[in-house]
Formats: sequence, C-alpha cells, structure tokens
Amino acid sequence: MNNQLTDLMHRATENLEPVTPDLLERSVVQGLRLRRRRTAIATASGAGAVLATAGLIAGGIHLAGSPDAAVAGSPVPIAKPSATATPTAKPAGANPKQTLATLRSLVAAPGRTLSSPETWGGGDFAGAAYVVNDGHGAARVDVLLSGGGEGNPCVPKRTGCSTLPDGSVLYVSKESPEYTDSRQAEYGVVSNYVVLFRRDGRNINLTSYNAPAEKGKQHTRPKPLLSVEDLSALAKSKTWKLPPVSPSKGTKPSKGTK
Repeated sequence: MNNQLTDLMHRATENLEPVTPDLLERSVVQGLRLRRRRTAIATASGAGAVLATAGLIAGGIHLAGSPDAAVAGSPVPIAKPSATATPTAKPAGANPKQTLATLRSLVAAPGRTLSSPETWGGGDFAGAAYVVNDGHGAARVDVLLSGGGEGNPCVPKRTGCSTLPDGSVLYVSKESPEYTDSRQAEYGVVSNYVVLFRRDGRNINLTSYNAPAEKGKQHTRPKPLLSVEDLSALAKSKTWKLPPVSPSKGTKPSKGTK
C-alpha cells in the first residue's frame, strides 16, 4: 500500500516546475504590474465620476439659481430688438440760390436788365446781388437774409427807426456815402439801405447803390436805383424764405448801420 501511494504521488508531481528564485521573482513583478494597472484604472474611473458629478451639481445650481432660467418644457423667451428712435429732421438752412431768384423776381421790371448775379452764405444766412441797369446807369442791388445774432439797429431807438404793426422794426438810411476819406470825392458812391428786424431776431437787409459795385468803381448815376421806400417795400415782401432762427449769439456778416 505504501509503495503504491508513493508511486501515485510521484506521477502526479513529476511534470511540476520546482519553485526557483527566478520563478518567484517573475511572479512578484507580474503581481506588482497588475496591482498598478488596477489602481490606475480605479483612480481614473473615480476622478471621472467626481468630475461628472461636479458638472451635474454646477449645472443644477446654475439652472436653479439663474433668474432667467427657463422651466423645463417651457419655451425660452426671445428678446425683441428695441425700437430705433427716429432722428429729428433739422430745419432747412438759408438757400443762396433761392434768395437770388427771389431778388430777381422783385427787382425785374420792363426796361431793366439784370447782370452779374452773385450769391454767398448758406446755413443761417444767405446773400445775393445783381447789377441792374434801367438805361440810366448800372447799379448794384443786394440782399442779406439772416437767422439772427445781430444787434437790433433800433435799440436804442434813433432817427430812421419805425415800429411796424407786427412788432418788427424798420431802419432806413438814405444816400449814405461809402467812404469816409478822400476816396468818396473820387468815386462818389452812395447807397440807400434798409433792414427789417423781426421780433425773433431774423432780419432782411437790402442795399441799392448808384454804382455797379459797393466800392472800387465810379458811380454811374446821381442817386441809387431804388429809393428807401422801394427797398422798404421789398423788405416787407412775403416771398423771402428766411433761414430758421439762429441759436448763435455772434454777429453774422451783414451791412453795417448806415
């Protein structure tokens, strides 16, 4: 019996590799590798789970705490664009060409020829002029329309001033010399001048000369073409298109008080 048992045990273990130091070392190294791999996988999985959980919590806090958060299943309101304010149109300024056309319509008459048209200004003032010849000598006639800013020529009131029914004032100056020195005797230019000063400060200035120019040319007739009465009637015409009232307090280019 003992011999048979010994023989059977010998046969069962004859193909087994004996435990050697090398085999033991390889087994330990392999075990360490497997442990490190399992630890890395477990760590990565845990970190991912933590991040995912943190993301869900943060999203939940944002949705729950945001004042504009939409209720689940409700449509998100779309902001409507604000209405654009319509810019206020600025009033049209003075039109020098239109002023020239108005001057022509008022001074044109049978027997008169108009030449040398001239315009200047724009915005809050406009000027225009013609040289008018009635067969008795060429004479310059000019007009200046102003939106205001000049001092009232009749404050204080003086000779040549009158008040109209609508509250406007009219100042007239008759045959005033253009020069204050010896050139007056040389050129002999005189002018009639009127200014209609409206209550809102806007004004119409008209001048008629006895020469084709204000200065620098000899006079061609003894007196200006248009009298102060003629100029006053022109100033009162409703056909002038005055510029809007000017907010400026400065002095606009205009004829000086004669």
